[in-house]
Amino acid sequence: MNKKQTYLLWLIFAVSLFFSVGASAQTVTKTFKNESLKTVLKEVERQTKMSVIYNVDEVDTNRKITASFKQTPVREVLTRVLGTGNSFDIQNKMITIRKRLEGQESSVQPRSTQGVTRKISGKVVDTTGEPLIGVSVKVRNSGIAVVTNVDGEYAITTNESNPALEFSYIGFAPQTLLAGGRSVLNVTLREEENKLQEVVVTAMGIQRKESSLTYATQRVKAEDLMKVQDPNVANSLEGKVSGITITPNAGGAGGASKIILRGNKSILGSSTPLIVVDGVPMENSTRGQRGFGGGEGFEYSSISEGSDPLSLINPDDIESMNVLKGANAAALYGSRAANGVIMITTKKGREGKLDINFTSNITFDTPLLTPKFQNIYGASEEATGGISLNSWGPKLTERPDNKLVIDAPMGDRFYDKTHPVHLRNFAHDDVKDFFRTGVTTNNSVSLSGGTELMRSYFSMANSHANGMMRTNSYNRNSFNFRQTFKFFKRLNIDVSLNYAETITRNRPGGGTVGNPLYHLYTAPRNLDMGYYRNNYYVADGRWTSGLQAYYKLDPTTGNFKYTSGQRADLTGPLQNWAFLSKNNNNPYWLLNMNGSKQIENRLFGTITAKVDIYDGLDFQVRMNYNQLRFHSTSRQCATTFSPDNIVDYGRFWDSEAKTTEIYTDYLLSYNKQFGDYVVSATAGFVGHTIKSTNKGTSIEQATYLDPLMRKLPTKVNYFETNAGDRGVTTTSKSSNWDRAWLFTAQLGWKDMVYIDGSFRRDWYRPYRIFKQKGAISKDYFDFYGVGANAIVSSMVKLPKWFSYLKYRISYSEAGNSIPNNAYSAIRTNLQSGAAAGSGYVGEFHPGPEKTGSFETGIETLFFGERLSFDFTYYNATVRDLFMTAGTSSGLTALYNSARVRNQGFEATIGYDFYPVRKLRWCTSYNVSFNNNKILETAFDKQGKEMLIQQNVAGARVRYKRGGSVGDMYVSDFQRNADGTIAVANDGSPKLDNSGKNDIFVGNMNSKWQMGWSNTFTYKNFNLFFLINGRIGGKVISLTESYLDYYGVSKRSGDARSRAEANNIVAKDYGNQPGIELPDGSGRIVPIDKYYKVLGGSSNPLNYVYNATNFRLRELSLGYTFRDLLGMNHNLSVSFIARNLFFLYKDCPTDPDVSLSTGNGLGGFELFNMPSSRSYGLSLKVNF
Repeated sequence: MNKKQTYLLWLIFAVSLFFSVGASAQTVTKTFKNESLKTVLKEVERQTKMSVIYNVDEVDTNRKITASFKQTPVREVLTRVLGTGNSFDIQNKMITIRKRLEGQESSVQPRSTQGVTRKISGKVVDTTGEPLIGVSVKVRNSGIAVVTNVDGEYAITTNESNPALEFSYIGFAPQTLLAGGRSVLNVTLREEENKLQEVVVTAMGIQRKESSLTYATQRVKAEDLMKVQDPNVANSLEGKVSGITITPNAGGAGGASKIILRGNKSILGSSTPLIVVDGVPMENSTRGQRGFGGGEGFEYSSISEGSDPLSLINPDDIESMNVLKGANAAALYGSRAANGVIMITTKKGREGKLDINFTSNITFDTPLLTPKFQNIYGASEEATGGISLNSWGPKLTERPDNKLVIDAPMGDRFYDKTHPVHLRNFAHDDVKDFFRTGVTTNNSVSLSGGTELMRSYFSMANSHANGMMRTNSYNRNSFNFRQTFKFFKRLNIDVSLNYAETITRNRPGGGTVGNPLYHLYTAPRNLDMGYYRNNYYVADGRWTSGLQAYYKLDPTTGNFKYTSGQRADLTGPLQNWAFLSKNNNNPYWLLNMNGSKQIENRLFGTITAKVDIYDGLDFQVRMNYNQLRFHSTSRQCATTFSPDNIVDYGRFWDSEAKTTEIYTDYLLSYNKQFGDYVVSATAGFVGHTIKSTNKGTSIEQATYLDPLMRKLPTKVNYFETNAGDRGVTTTSKSSNWDRAWLFTAQLGWKDMVYIDGSFRRDWYRPYRIFKQKGAISKDYFDFYGVGANAIVSSMVKLPKWFSYLKYRISYSEAGNSIPNNAYSAIRTNLQSGAAAGSGYVGEFHPGPEKTGSFETGIETLFFGERLSFDFTYYNATVRDLFMTAGTSSGLTALYNSARVRNQGFEATIGYDFYPVRKLRWCTSYNVSFNNNKILETAFDKQGKEMLIQQNVAGARVRYKRGGSVGDMYVSDFQRNADGTIAVANDGSPKLDNSGKNDIFVGNMNSKWQMGWSNTFTYKNFNLFFLINGRIGGKVISLTESYLDYYGVSKRSGDARSRAEANNIVAKDYGNQPGIELPDGSGRIVPIDKYYKVLGGSSNPLNYVYNATNFRLRELSLGYTFRDLLGMNHNLSVSFIARNLFFLYKDCPTDPDVSLSTGNGLGGFELFNMPSSRSYGLSLKVNF
């Protein structure tokens, strides 16, 4: 903050102090001329900062008032405007207006008259006559209080002659009644006047009434997020918010999840929504996420993505999450708004005595789904010794007991020439033995309390998971402190500080070589995995290094002579496995000898100061500091095999990263009512900087090297950063900044019609660089949004059963910045001095990706607000998409040329009713549809569309005009002139890998999403379950293709068994067991030849599956022990479960879990860590 800004802030504070002395918050100054009572009461609320509550059936709010007040006490104002028909009560910051009882004064005063002790009893019900359980019944201004039982009954003792009884219950309007001489007092509570009068948090943290919004949002409260807790709170949104798609990666507990709202909008950029915590935007990128070319090499190595910052938030600290679904709702965020926004509001201290809450849950995790294997055939013996690396050999039972151990050659890198290979002649479930039952615990304690002037909130939590894969664990500790102050009745300060640390060991993932699951699943079925599980290494193994050079001492001359082609003799733990060759590893060796550890911590602190300047004008300053630190180490022990060769010394990687963000905003707001009109406006400035430093050490030889190179290294598994050769450590730095001016305003008329508009001008660092080069004329871009709504039910008379109808419409222009790359960087080779360009070619005149979004919809309530129905239609077109394309020179051309459209609808219907006495059923069903279409891509100078695609293990994700983001293409068989499959001389089908005749096999994204949640409440019992599903989309299971290639899949085993049983043989190919080609020709080819061509990763044509699925996502069955620890101090115990089972699925894997959250990579599965089925217990207690 510069000096001018600092002086301005102090000046505003000083002005506020001046006004706070001259005005009292408990008086009213206003002249009303023929205004409605409703307007008068709203003005009382505004000037006194109190809440006015009344029942519309008891107060004539349309009665006209003409009166003038000047510094008039609020009690006198209310007495004059309410007349004789109503009484009122002022308690704390709440004004309650009721129909006047007989003999009651207009202003209810505390009752102090003492009399004989007596008991007052009664029953509390809702408007349908159903009893309300747990209603708080208090004698005002005394410590006497009780709650109603399961039948809604209460009994309270008092010695007052005319006690005032206060009845309060969550979701219902409170009531205060004078008992007089009555001993029985029955009460009917009404639900709060209108849920749509609730205040919700919108863009920039601006609060507005829900009924005034002109766009679609959806709020998820804390209790809905916490019914079945997940370590990453994003996963708790699945099925509860229409139009949202959550795709977790295969990283287990604490792993990242990709969030998409209303379809994919970018090809190279981000399609994920902006995350905002208490008004502060937060970067939510996935650590280790694969980029656009990340599909290359899927089939050659293991893959594991990390966490995201959202997974660092303790779910227990969240008060609510408000999802701003479209660019219309998020337009105030400008270049960061195109993908929608998820607003997270965290808890803060509440006024009152110290309140302590403790939550704890434990779940047990087992694999939801694993591949199906054949248990009939195993590997055959090789002529040179050992066994084949597949299960295309004879039946397991054909091997005699005296040949279960055979000798296999070791290779020329080992001293021993042979080693024993242990086999079996029976089937066994090796996958079940490999996984364990994971255990996840979440414990959180929070303290809250304070006064009207100062409130405090503190929490600490731990989340710990021992994963299903042995040696995998996850631990998160978090601390949160929030303090709010109120000074001089005009200055509010909110200070919050959050710290979280996670430690993840051996994070799972997917991929092939180096991934334990790949080696476990593809192992021959007759390999004795029980033996290799307990004997995965030889303690004192001996092998030689790769060829090296060093200065060898010449004994005759005494000089050192440079000598190449030498090998060192090495000793240490030696991997014990049937196949000691490249690409092959014992899964238990990988699990126990290799490893990784990631430590991540985040410090997130915010201070907000808000000054009520005068008469609806306030000024707010918000500053946030966010620091994220990451440290990762991983190791590969010597004698691990890579895709190329043996790892002779071991490998070691050490990386550190630090990211620091500073965010500030200044908001000047004005809110005032002028007769029937309400004006709300905010203008502000936003500044944001981010700096990152990275250091990485990659050691390909984990050994100690003689600096003089006079001896060959012999130490193995030296996992330190000073191991290896020179130049193994690299460092990098990056920085970015953005700033913006913004303005938003809303005008309301009689709480029936609202219009609003937003404008934002953004400056971003990447554009400043291009402006300095002269490529563009300006480095800022403008974004805006406009909208309107009408509360139709307040404007026209509707049938009594039609409680509420609102229509809304809006349009916006929001954006997505180009990546912050070094587009013009010149790099210098330090050895040669030669300069190298950035790799980009051609002229590029960048601009942001702009989304033009139209949205319209209705919100309705029926039958006294028990039935609700919301519907939204949207049509959003993203233009000027940032794209890259290769050129003939080998360089990369940049384009701002593509256009993508998403259009669809979202609908939610809910019903709250009592099917039988005392049983309440709240049900909600949401459904959404999105259609994505690519309207334009990139074109060369001749006007020809350029080929833009991702290559992923034999498949291609292609982006072309008329298609959709996520379209997948695969190779077809080579075809004869008559359309039949071409076959080689040995019976193997031929593939067409030219890319010219690729087949479109579908899109990886589902068009339909749905969720159905249900809550049943009976007395103190509650049952909740959530069913969600997706319709459409495709997933390619590369796991299944590899299992076919190696002959271990149940499909290949069944084909062989069927051929034997029915004498199906390939007569033209040596009478081998055969299978009919899928071309209608009736030709029979050898089964093994067919699957060896079809399997692997070269052609996944036969492994494209329908991603449609429905599952029981969440289940909770609980009981609440009310007042177990005192009044309103309850204990709740629940059985909880998550991801229990599929109701429908047409895929051998979980289609909702992705190997990578990168763009275009969500539709592929390759030996993923299986998703988990979780079940356990949850406990919540309040002290």
